Formats: sequence, C-alpha cells, structure tokens
Amino acid sequence: MDKKAKKRVRLMQISAIISVAIILILGARTKDFVRAVLSDGDNFEVRLEEDTDVTNHQQVYRLYKNNSYMGDIDYNRYSLLDKIGRTDIRYCVLIEEAKALTYSVLLGAMLIIAIVIAASSIDGTPFTKKNANRIRWIGVLQFGLAIVPGLVGFLMSFFRFEYTSLSFSVTQFYMFAIGVAIMILAQVFDHGVQLQEDVDSIA
Repeated sequence: MDKKAKKRVRLMQISAIISVAIILILGARTKDFVRAVLSDGDNFEVRLEEDTDVTNHQQVYRLYKNNSYMGDIDYNRYSLLDKIGRTDIRYCVLIEEAKALTYSVLLGAMLIIAIVIAASSIDGTPFTKKNANRIRWIGVLQFGLAIVPGLVGFLMSFFRFEYTSLSFSVTQFYMFAIGVAIMILAQVFDHGVQLQEDVDSIA
C-alpha cells in the first residue's frame, strides 16, 4: 500500500470516528432538548446548597429534576420573571438546552467542512478555490458560535419574560476574534491558490 492509500485509509478512519462523535453529540443534545420540551414544569427545582467540595462553606444554586441533581447553575438565568411576576424554571432549562443544541450544530458543521478540506487535499494541493471558500464558511460558522446561541437565548427570553438583556461576554469576544483569524487564513489560502495557478501555468 502506497503513502497516498495509507493517508486515505487513515483519513477515512478519522472521519468515521469524528462523524460518529458528531452524531452522538447531536443526538444527545437533541434528546435533552426534546425532554425539556416534553417535561412537566413542576419536575424542576432550584435549590441553594452548600458546596461540599470547598472548605469555605460557599453556597451554590443547583438544578434538580424529580429530586435528581442536574448541575450547578447561574441563578440569574433561572430567576427571570414573566409579566405577572412568575418564574418558569422549565422554560429556562429549555433556553439553555436550545443554546447547547445550537452550539453543537454549528460545531458539527465546522468539523464536517474540515473533514471535506482534508479529504480534498489527499490527492493534490490543498490550495484550491473550493477549500478557500470552505475555510470562509468555517469562519462564518465561528462568527455564528459567537453570536447565534446568545441570540437564540435572548429571543426565547424576550417572548416569555418581562425583562431580558443581550450581553456580549469575554468568551464571545474570543470566539469572534477566532472567526477573524479564520477569515485571514482564508485570504492566505486565496493567495496560495493564485501562486499554485501561476506554478501550474508555468509548468
């Protein structure tokens, strides 16, 4: 088996593993989202408890469903009030699951495009116009990671609760900066495409 064939086999194996991982993650996120949609609001409860993992007796807010611990939470995200002053923990859980599902879909799309780029480079140069455009799409999806999940959460909160705000965190800023870096990389690829075309025309 020659080197190209070995690379092709290795890429197929890696692609299969990543594809299965994407499917499992998306399946789990979708399952959690559907469960939140179908669940009874009375099943959820937020409790203020002492964190036994630290020695300073710090108290944390924890989410429970049917008395089963689900995780520590940011209380501000679960204390939003509707027009008549009621909280809706189930809907807050739904918002968080929708945001997580959005993240997973965007990340999955980015990984698929990366696999396509790698596959197209096995038998030749990676410097092609298609790959440059694919990198741009990864950049667009990266911008989406910085913006879309937060926007989804804001819109869902806006239609259910009285007071909502759209904030831009440091993490989102970093994601946006990574998107800019990817777009710059796409420009570098464009330059590589031009150089490759010049070399091919001379040859």
